[in-house]
Amino acid sequence: MVSATDRGVAVVTGAGRGIGAATARALAAAGWPVVLAARTRDQIERQAAELETRGHRARAVVCDVTSEAGVEGLAAAAAETGPVSVLVNNAGAAGSMPLKRTTLDDWNRLLAVNATGAFLCTRAVLPAMLERRWGRVVNIASTAGLGGGKYLAAYTAAKHALMGLTRSVAAEVAGSGVTVNAVCPGFVDTGMTAETVSRIVAKTGRSSEEALAAALASAGQQRLVTPEEVADAVVSLVAAAGDRAPNGEAVVLDGRAPSSGRFAIVNPPELGEPRGWNNGLLDRGGGRTLFIAGQTARDASGRVPPADLVTQFDRALGNVLTVLQQAGGAPTDIGRFTIYVTDVATYRAARKPLGEAYRRRMGSHYPAMALVQVTALVDPEAMVEIEATAILDR
Repeated sequence: MVSATDRGVAVVTGAGRGIGAATARALAAAGWPVVLAARTRDQIERQAAELETRGHRARAVVCDVTSEAGVEGLAAAAAETGPVSVLVNNAGAAGSMPLKRTTLDDWNRLLAVNATGAFLCTRAVLPAMLERRWGRVVNIASTAGLGGGKYLAAYTAAKHALMGLTRSVAAEVAGSGVTVNAVCPGFVDTGMTAETVSRIVAKTGRSSEEALAAALASAGQQRLVTPEEVADAVVSLVAAAGDRAPNGEAVVLDGRAPSSGRFAIVNPPELGEPRGWNNGLLDRGGGRTLFIAGQTARDASGRVPPADLVTQFDRALGNVLTVLQQAGGAPTDIGRFTIYVTDVATYRAARKPLGEAYRRRMGSHYPAMALVQVTALVDPEAMVEIEATAILDR
């Protein structure tokens, strides 16, 4: 890590409340001078004053991250305090509506705040980070950026765009001393979640408690994530040093107990609650090997709907890729498949449509494969199960 005398400053957008304010406090406690940016002046000035009363260096800068001129002004103001060594792209907005009622203004607004703002801020500070050969960019994305959600098309698309930006820029800066990562929380105990709960109450007539429980269940969460948990994840990514500092990774925070030791559990909420096993196990050392447990065509209920072999194969492969995506990987990271079938003859007879289903999911990437016939699978309706191993060397 850069020395204390030459470390520069940390810039946090959307820093007036919630995750942004918690992150600014955590970075300040870790010794970073902090520039707090947001559109609402009184919020960031109040946060900056609070940090200064605790003996930290802090400055408030009003900025709309969707404005190119505004971001250039933020970068210039931050540079007056010191070189920008840390950028936390936290400014964001949420929205929930059916696709047919999603206006173009809704779509453009969510993309602008959640994705374009991060692009503008990163572009503004990245050249100086590369010149100094040290920098940390952390994007506050969402579990929605790793999957999908009902009535969240615009928001989910924006967070997917943010994840794409994260991974692309990470690849661009690899080996330079600069890293770009994302933190992907589920529902966090913030005003944004409170607004979501209020909308559910208004639409359904449920109590606030029932509405919150429904929202959490939709994301596979048992509790809200705290802003401090998100802030801690950011500080950990900033503090990581050396050649093994994470780069291009997605840190998922879903309110479950943190994993310990070398392995991290990967259980995408859209696959339903695991029953006696985990969907994936990520070895966090070295090349980051991901072991994906055998996936059938089961849905979120945990059952396999009756279907033909090709349909089941396509669904099972999709579930494998869901686990991979949750861990921050891509189809080309898969190095091995093991395909278990209850009838090899049926599999061979369907090779052409099976191949078409495969290419829709995997493109032209063909890892090592093994085909194994078994007497039966755990679910009596299952005809195929796919197990995979991937190397996420990012």
